[in-house]
Amino acid sequence: MSFIEKTDIQRVMEQLIKRVWKTIKGVDVAVPFARMSFAEATSKYGSDKPDTRFRLEIAQVPELSQDEHVVSEVLVIPGGGAAFSAKELAPFSNLISNSQKNSESRLTTIHKVSDQGFSGLSKASLLARWLESANAANGQDVQHVRSLMNLISVRPGDLVFVSERSLYVTPANTTLGRTRTLAAKLLQDKGHLHVQKDQYCFLWIEDFPLFTREVDDAHGQLSATHHPFTAPVEKDLQLLYTDPAKVHGQHYDLVLNGVELGGGSIRVHDPKVQNHIFENILKLSPEVQASFDHLVTALGHGCPPHGGIALGLDRLVAILTDSPSLRDVIAFPKSANGRDVFMRSPAMATSSQLSEYGLQIKPSPTSRAGANADGN
Repeated sequence: MSFIEKTDIQRVMEQLIKRVWKTIKGVDVAVPFARMSFAEATSKYGSDKPDTRFRLEIAQVPELSQDEHVVSEVLVIPGGGAAFSAKELAPFSNLISNSQKNSESRLTTIHKVSDQGFSGLSKASLLARWLESANAANGQDVQHVRSLMNLISVRPGDLVFVSERSLYVTPANTTLGRTRTLAAKLLQDKGHLHVQKDQYCFLWIEDFPLFTREVDDAHGQLSATHHPFTAPVEKDLQLLYTDPAKVHGQHYDLVLNGVELGGGSIRVHDPKVQNHIFENILKLSPEVQASFDHLVTALGHGCPPHGGIALGLDRLVAILTDSPSLRDVIAFPKSANGRDVFMRSPAMATSSQLSEYGLQIKPSPTSRAGANADGN
């Protein structure tokens, strides 16, 4: 759509979703949908596509760390100390280990809370470091333990996950966000948490950072969060030239119950802005920039402000049909190795087919893997 703002596109999508849900599910969906910033979603739910049907919210506790470049946060499972045995905590440990390897946190620890204090207090944990700084290095002093319990809002019998992650890494998913999702699933299995399947919490996630940093380094290379053609918000335009990591983009995702239904953005329509993003922020090579010359040229000939959105059709249909897997609704499902059984693809090409496109396949000296159907 041309000459529009994001609210115009969102309004169209809301009316479309409302009609689809009424027609297919017989459900009246309330519009307009709720809106949440990327910063709130990732700090409170640890995900840019949060499931808001249940609470289990993450809390930021900056007092836990002395490092200004670290985000200190906790996820409390009320009564979780009794709900989960030591054996049942193994899936959480595995998840945390994998998440840390992906730089989603620096260190995340698990603690059961009792009248005597906290379990699992290794010297590296944030809680142990806090107690040490509170002159409780020789054990869990009752007074200091109580102060710590008040600080992170826990009671005896609770289960608490404590995490520290880099302020520099852009957190589409955090370790505690993944932990929250797993905890909700396991609590549902145990009957300790009820999440209504017919509750549809549509949500717009907005105010994404225009650029993402994936390495734990203040000077790490930036990449486009959505795509390199997303326009910055007007008020951040000057930051594009002075501090691009702080720029927010006109990008919006439609989320339903922890699933991203689709996303879109308002596009850059100024060739000077687009070239600056390519050259000075994303630092694209001249060869890559050349592949976009036609786009930048088009912008220079008066391309209007424009934007759009796309929904994931397979995902949408899976939700509407209560299908547990996309494979149940996708028209041409692929096998694990990428083969399309219905279309018999990929397949060998004949010499005549290759000739039609001016192609020739030559096998390597050590393999005949590239030979076509005629053996040439």
